[in-house]
Amino acid sequence: MSSSLVSSRSVVGTVVRPQILESALTARLALDESTKADAYAIRHDSYLSGGFIDPHPDGQFSDADDLKPNNHCVVIYQSGKPVASVRLCLLDLAPGLFGWDEIPASRIFPEEVAALAASAAPGRTARLIEINRLVRHPEYANNYQLVFVLFRFVSYLLMSANADLMLSCVRKNHSPFYKRMHFEYVAGPRRYAGVKFETNLMACTMGGVDLIRAEMPIVGADPRTIDSYAALMAGHTVNVFTAE
Repeated sequence: MSSSLVSSRSVVGTVVRPQILESALTARLALDESTKADAYAIRHDSYLSGGFIDPHPDGQFSDADDLKPNNHCVVIYQSGKPVASVRLCLLDLAPGLFGWDEIPASRIFPEEVAALAASAAPGRTARLIEINRLVRHPEYANNYQLVFVLFRFVSYLLMSANADLMLSCVRKNHSPFYKRMHFEYVAGPRRYAGVKFETNLMACTMGGVDLIRAEMPIVGADPRTIDSYAALMAGHTVNVFTAE
């Protein structure tokens, strides 16, 4: 998570209208090396500005999970400049899916994640998604609209993956925001790998996701938006449309 997310006051009852969001916002899935480098640079600058990592000579911050097939990373651009990013890691223990059997949260909270997976979809293998590396460039640290934009893509990727549960390892000062997004405390605090802070494990059921969508129209369902999401998954740069 970035050093500054969004105050709980700004979330309650908020509806993000088209005229509020900045113009010229685009998004791209980090499939090519250039887009991956943009994501890693935003992470590095965000965590460095908060004192959560030591500076890296190449100005990039990545980890082994970025190389796994169960990782999706979205980068948001403002007038062509990379300004925000989020990564989703999918846990799927179905036979034959090599490399999908571990997410960062399962290394930090192994017993808790295993219990959540066992209870999320009785009688079948559950699919769990972890939100992590949600960051904004320090120059945009006070732009809370970008958080809503990131959650729009999180929600879409969540639905695309047909996931049963959404997880996040959340810093204590960000917990009020996640509680308002219908996440519940599970365990913690524990140290998150690679950064100098501790996190609590929080979880949101699909019922909670439905409540998010009902309370804040952060995911558009019109044909234009659906086509845009399809293009994103195909590797294209897409315009960020606001919910009507």
